[in-house]
Amino acid sequence: MSVSANETGRDQEIGALRAKLKLLEPLAEEFRLIIENVTDYGLVRFDTEGRIAGWSKGAERMTGYREEEVIGQHSSILFTPEDIAAGQPEQEIAKATHDARAEDERWHVRKDGSRFWGSGVMSSMRNGDGQLCGYYKIVRDLTAHKQAEEAVRRSEDQLRRFIDSVKDYALVQVDPENNIMSWNIGADRMFGYQEQEVLHRPVSILFSTDDRAANVPRHDLETATTRGRSEDERWLVRKDQTQFVSRWVTTPILDDRGQIIAFAKVLRDETERRTSEARLRASLLERETLLKEIHHRVKNNLQVIVSLLSLQSNQISDGAVRSMFQDTQSRVRAIASIHETLYSSADLANIEFGEYARGLVEDLFAFFAASSDRIRLELETADLVLDITQAIPLGLILNEIVANCLKHAFPEGRKGTVKVTLRYIDQRSSPDETLDEGMAELSVEDDGIGMPKNFSLEDAGSMGMYLVRVLGRQLRGTINLEGEIGTRFVLTFPLSLEGPGAFRDGA
Repeated sequence: MSVSANETGRDQEIGALRAKLKLLEPLAEEFRLIIENVTDYGLVRFDTEGRIAGWSKGAERMTGYREEEVIGQHSSILFTPEDIAAGQPEQEIAKATHDARAEDERWHVRKDGSRFWGSGVMSSMRNGDGQLCGYYKIVRDLTAHKQAEEAVRRSEDQLRRFIDSVKDYALVQVDPENNIMSWNIGADRMFGYQEQEVLHRPVSILFSTDDRAANVPRHDLETATTRGRSEDERWLVRKDQTQFVSRWVTTPILDDRGQIIAFAKVLRDETERRTSEARLRASLLERETLLKEIHHRVKNNLQVIVSLLSLQSNQISDGAVRSMFQDTQSRVRAIASIHETLYSSADLANIEFGEYARGLVEDLFAFFAASSDRIRLELETADLVLDITQAIPLGLILNEIVANCLKHAFPEGRKGTVKVTLRYIDQRSSPDETLDEGMAELSVEDDGIGMPKNFSLEDAGSMGMYLVRVLGRQLRGTINLEGEIGTRFVLTFPLSLEGPGAFRDGA
């Protein structure tokens, strides 16, 4: 039986096709290995009805389904219930059929019911005649990326909510050209503008005409750029052109390379604070004026008492009684001098006692007519600042001791020296402790005839020594008296009367 020419031709074509297939087998195997080893992407093949016909290792890793579990299943197995109800699987196939490809990003469902955010492309497959023979889909798990985006979105949303909840401060962001980029509710409230009214407009619209002419807005950014921040306080302008005092801080915003991409301005309306401060200053000035007037009047009244005592003493023939009147005059004058010092001082609560002590002692020398040729005065006083509760008792003590020296230490025209010393005692327990947190010492020394033998300050019956003892306790001080050769009186006292045992009025 002979073979026809047609059959011979067909055999030759079949042989040629088999040879080509033989050549393609290594390529097909290589392509299969590539697909099997791509694990970051899921590769899925579908038939014309949308049923799964092929399943890669990457798809298994991504979804948890093995190939034998999904072959023949509809593509909807990977969709969420809500997307299935919305007909998304069918719409995806329809679009891939009509447009040759369908792209989407959505939540997909794994075998264990958990979800992952998948970005996929489904493409239709057609043969040489253009007939549809199936679909294939490439899916990538972008859950981590989606979660990062969600985290950023939540962070931005929280930041925005936080910014919008700040109503007492205006938070304004400007670009490097000083144009407004963002605007919170606090800025709405402060300036009267809505955000859409000011976006992309120069921040200079918030400044006064004079400040705009002086280029203050630009200088503010330049300072923030060079120094890392800029602070200022000045009059700003609202939408209705009324002005208010604002204090603000401008800080540059940097990108990852350290380049300035914007500036953040935090502003606060200081008008009420400044008005309150002005009222407070006026009130304090009024009170200071009143207190000064009170000190002045007290001093004047005490001077009247001194004058009355002087007139009365001139009518007394008894020397002992006259001396008592003179002692009282001296004490009242010491108190009056303190009120005079307070009246002329800028500080109505504290006295620079060194200067006061100098004036008091010099007045006593004049009162007792102690000439400098006979009794020489030596004064060494530190810049010791005391409050009035300390200054009055210390002034009276100084008055008593110096007056006692001038009356008794130099009888019958005897010459000598009275030395008054006022100093800090440096007993700091740490380098951070200041001198005025420690102790002070008042010393009155003379080279006169000295104290009588067996003299005791505690047993002395005179009014002057009694006052010294009482006032010393009031200052929580320690008194030492030496009188064998001349007399030396030393009072050591704490500079602070705070804490347990502190003296209080009436104690």
